[in-house]
Formats: sequence, C-alpha cells, structure tokens
Amino acid sequence: MEATASADLIRQLQETRDTFLAGVSSVSESQAKFKTAPDRWSIEECAEHIALVENGLLARITQESIPSDRVERPERQAELRKLGAERTTKRLAPERVRPTGRFGSIAKALEQFVANREKTIAYLSECRDDLHARTVVHPIATMTCHEMVVLMSAHTLRHLDQVREIQATPGYPAWIFGRDAF
Repeated sequence: MEATASADLIRQLQETRDTFLAGVSSVSESQAKFKTAPDRWSIEECAEHIALVENGLLARITQESIPSDRVERPERQAELRKLGAERTTKRLAPERVRPTGRFGSIAKALEQFVANREKTIAYLSECRDDLHARTVVHPIATMTCHEMVVLMSAHTLRHLDQVREIQATPGYPAWIFGRDAF
C-alpha cells in the first residue's frame, strides 16, 4: 500500500481511538450502564459495539476482500466520513455486532476496542496491498478496502456522539468525589 495513504489511515484510526477514549475516560460503571430508555444502548454497550465492529470490519478486509480495478474516490471518502459519523439517521446494527454485555464492564469493552484497533493499525502498518485496488462488501455498499477503513474510523465518532447524548440526558448519574451520586 502507498506509504502516505497508509500513514493517513493510521493517523485517522489513532485520532478517533484517542478521541473516543478521552470521551469516556471519566465514566463510572453506573454511568456506563445507564440507559436513556430500555430500548437504547448504554455507554458500555456503545463501547462493546465499536469493539465488535472494529474486529468484524478488519476481518472483512483481510478475509473477504477481492482484487479489483484501482479506484481512488476522495469524494466518496468524504461521504463515508460524514455517513459514518452522523447520527440523524438511526440504523439497526447487524445481530453479530449488537451488544450483549459479553465484556462485563466498560473497562473490558474499552480494552477490547483498543486491542482490536491496534490489530487494525498493525495490519495497515504491514500491508503491502493497494487498498484502493481491493473491494469488500459492507451492508451499506460495496467499497474499496481503503474506504472501509475510512468508514471504520468515522464509525467510532458516531458512537462518541451517542455517548455524549447519553451523558446529556436528564437522570444521567453524576460523578462526585470518586463515587456516583444520584
């Protein structure tokens, strides 16, 4: 893969990882489990979901992508950044990436997200394929592997916005002097 493209993707992945982690760094366990409604996700569930998506999208890239004509579409990448991050349109997550509480805590969910993101970064660091010349199927569209990584990065910010919505909800537990206050 072209060194500049790889470096840009890695930088985006690192920045969105760090931004997400900063956004949840002071969340307590009760805050992490707080739901705005019974059918809405908690912060912990958002973290679980992005960990699962990260792993699943990397698997698609590494196991399911196929060689194709080289296509570089900066406008499409911009669309995917916007689509991946915007929250005005609600989407139903595929069953395999819906949260079930499998990690048991916000700390464990974040640990898994970081581990999965590191696998993605390691893959990109060592990848010699031109990701503009490989395609993969995603539920929203067939795209190049490069575009898939752009979407993966933006998807993290989508759920950071969801975390912020949860934190701004009346009834969200306060965190005072190292303990939750209700």
